[in-house]
Amino acid sequence: MTRNRLAAVVALLVTLIFPAAAGAAKNGTYVGKDEGKVKVTLKIKHNRVTSFKGNPSGYCYGIGTTFVAFKYPSAAQRPSASSKIKGNGVFSAVFKGSPDVSFKDDQRTLTGKVKGKKVSGRMIVSGLCQADQKFTATRK
Repeated sequence: MTRNRLAAVVALLVTLIFPAAAGAAKNGTYVGKDEGKVKVTLKIKHNRVTSFKGNPSGYCYGIGTTFVAFKYPSAAQRPSASSKIKGNGVFSAVFKGSPDVSFKDDQRTLTGKVKGKKVSGRMIVSGLCQADQKFTATRK
């Protein structure tokens, strides 16, 4: 077997054995809107969600209806925090939004799925503020 044929066979075997690598999420910035038509921005690097920004409409105790800042990673996390995207394109992150309150009072959940150039998902805020909005974004 020649060297070129052997390289082609090895490449084929790698693609068959590791299909998740072939369907990995593309690096880049994804921009879209939530259900309330408010802009969301998501960044993917090396098959990980490295950043997310949104402002879902919600209700906060003592304030009423308002936009709730939703940022990942939050001020309560290390700046390098990221969420792994699984082979099927699904990702999720549960985190505290503010370092000044307890996790019970400010829990944030980011879930989603990457499919080709599109990402769809959900932002959920629970605790003193409540919000639950779906979003969609497309790679720029």
